[in-house]
Amino acid sequence: MPEAARSCAETLSVLLEWFETNKVTYNEEAIEVVAQQQTRRRSNIVSANGIGIVAKRDLIDEEPLVVIPKSAVISTASSALANIFEDEELGGSLALCIAVMYELAQGIESPWYGYLQSLPKRADIPLLWDIDSRKWLAGTDVGKWVERDEQSVREDFKVLQKLVVDYPAVFVSQNGIDWNHFGCFLDVASLVSSRAFMVDEFRGNSMVPFADIFNHLTAGANVHIESEENVCVLCGNEYGCEHMEPLDDSDSDGDDERHGGCESHSDCEGHGQSDADSWADEEEGGETEDEEEEESDGEEIPILIDYSGNPILAAPDKMDIDDTGSAYKEDENDEASLTDEEDLMSGTLDMVVYQTCKAGSEVFNTYGDHGSAYLLHRYGFCDKDNIFDSVALDTDDVMQAFSVAVSEKRAEDMALLLSQSAGMFEQRHRAQQESSENEGDDSDEDESEDEEIGLEDGVETEAKPPVFSIDAPGHPDLNLATLLVLGLAEDSVFTQIAESPSVLRHFFPIIRRFWAAFQDKLDAGASVSAAMRVANKDKVVKQSTVGMVCRATQLLAEKRLAQLGDNSLLKNKPTDPTLRARWESAKQMRTNEAAVLQQCIKRYKKAASKLL
Repeated sequence: MPEAARSCAETLSVLLEWFETNKVTYNEEAIEVVAQQQTRRRSNIVSANGIGIVAKRDLIDEEPLVVIPKSAVISTASSALANIFEDEELGGSLALCIAVMYELAQGIESPWYGYLQSLPKRADIPLLWDIDSRKWLAGTDVGKWVERDEQSVREDFKVLQKLVVDYPAVFVSQNGIDWNHFGCFLDVASLVSSRAFMVDEFRGNSMVPFADIFNHLTAGANVHIESEENVCVLCGNEYGCEHMEPLDDSDSDGDDERHGGCESHSDCEGHGQSDADSWADEEEGGETEDEEEEESDGEEIPILIDYSGNPILAAPDKMDIDDTGSAYKEDENDEASLTDEEDLMSGTLDMVVYQTCKAGSEVFNTYGDHGSAYLLHRYGFCDKDNIFDSVALDTDDVMQAFSVAVSEKRAEDMALLLSQSAGMFEQRHRAQQESSENEGDDSDEDESEDEEIGLEDGVETEAKPPVFSIDAPGHPDLNLATLLVLGLAEDSVFTQIAESPSVLRHFFPIIRRFWAAFQDKLDAGASVSAAMRVANKDKVVKQSTVGMVCRATQLLAEKRLAQLGDNSLLKNKPTDPTLRARWESAKQMRTNEAAVLQQCIKRYKKAASKLL
C-alpha cells in the first residue's frame, strides 16, 4: 500500500516513471496528468490521491490520447497466480481481487508497484460504510444490494482462506497485506469493484493503469476505451497464434471445441476459467512425453508464472526482480518489459476522444450508462440529474398487483409465465435503448443494475430473473409495462397467450414497441389521447387495458415511494469529511430516486384518469 507520508506529487512522479517503463504512452501535448488538491469535482471523486486528467488544449473528436499495452494490465491471466486459478477453477472478480492482493503483498518487487502505489487504500463504496452511515441508505436500492453483498463477499473470503491454507508458501502476509484479515480483503475488493475494466475474452475484467485516472461523468464523457475483445482465449493474442491454425481434416471430428477456442465464445464474462476442461489432452489413451517428464519431477509446489507467461520456479521471496520492479527476471540480461513484437501480438487499449473537450477542463471517461444507485454501489459516488436513473420494484409487489386487480389465480399464472420466459426480458434502460439506436450498440456490458460485488462470477449460472423498475424520467420499464398488459388482459386473451409460447413470442415485442412509442410521445409533450392514438395505430392494445396498466403503474410507484421514505434520516449533516461525502451521496441518490417515482405517479395518475 502507498506510504501515508508520500505526497501526491511524489506518487505521481513514480506513476509517470512506471508508465514510461511499461510503454504506457499518452499525448503530452494534448493532456496532462496532474496532482490536484481537491478530492471531489462536481459530483465525481477525483481519482487516486487527487490525480486527474486535464486538457492542455481543445480536444477534437476521434483524437487518440492514450495507448495502454495489454501487457501492462493486471488480470487473472497475467497474474503470477494464473496456474493456481486454473487448478482451483477460480475466475472473475474474486480471482482478480486475489491477483491484486498478491501484487500488493510483493511491495516494491511487484512489476506493477509503480501503478499500485498510486492507488488509495480503499474505495469508499457503501459495502465499506459503517452501520450508522448505511442507515442513510434505508429504503433505497443500494441499501438492499449492500445487505446481499455482505453475504457474497464473506463467501468469497472463505474461498480465499482455503487457498491460503493450501498454498502457504505463496500467500505470505507482508507489505500491509494480511491474507487472514477480512478487512484487508474488503479494501482490495472495493478497488477491484470501482476500477476494473473489461479488456478482452482472455483477460476478462482487469485493472487498467492510466484508464482508471479518468473520472466518470454521466452523459458527458469525453473519452472511451477502444480494444479488440475477440482474441485467442488461450494466449490472448490478437493477430494470429498457433491456436488459430486451421484444423487438419483428420482432427475435425469431435475435437472442434479443443482447437477452436479463438473462433467463437458465447460468454466473455467467464474470465479465463470456464474452458478449463476443454484444454485437456488432445489424444486419447495416454500422456505425452512432456507430461510424463513433468510428473516424474514430483513438483509439489505450484509453478507460478510471470506476467509475460514465463514460469517462476522459485518461491515468491526468492524471485529475481530488477531494481525498478518493472518485471520478474531470471538474470540480469533479461528484458525489463515485453518486446515490441510481443506488445503488437497482445494488443493495446486505446483511449480516444468521442466528445470534444475545452482546454483547461477535466477530461472524463464513462464507466457505462448507469443510474445513481449503480454508480454509488460500485464506485462510491452518484450524479445529479442522471438520465439513466431507475428505481427497482419488488417482483412480489408486481405479482400482488395482479392478485388485487384480477385474482390470486392470475398472479400464480403470471409468476409461472415469468419463470418460464425470463429470457425474453431484455434488461435495458430506455435511455440506453435510445443511445444504442442512435450510435450503434457496441457495449460489452450486459449486467443488470443490481450486480453483486465480490461475486465469484467465473462459473456459468442460470439467467437471473428480470428486474422491474420505474425509469427516469418517470416511466415503467418496457418489461414491466408489457408484463402488466399481459397480466391485466381479459381471460380469453390471457389464456391464449399463456398456453402458447409462440403466441407470446409474437406479441411480446409488439406490446413493447407500443409502450416505447407511447412513452416517447408523452416525453415529447403529446397529450395522453394523442400518444395513445399514434402508438396504437395498429390497434394492438385496448384503451381500457392501457388505462389499467397506467393505474397499476401509479400504485406501484406510490408503494415504492413509501418504502423509500422521506429524508428525515439525513437531518444532521456530518462535519467529518468522509462521513459528509457519504451523507451527500446518500442524499443525492435518495433525491434522484424520489424524483423518478414522483414524476411517474403524477404522469400515470393523469393518464389513467384519461383512459379509464
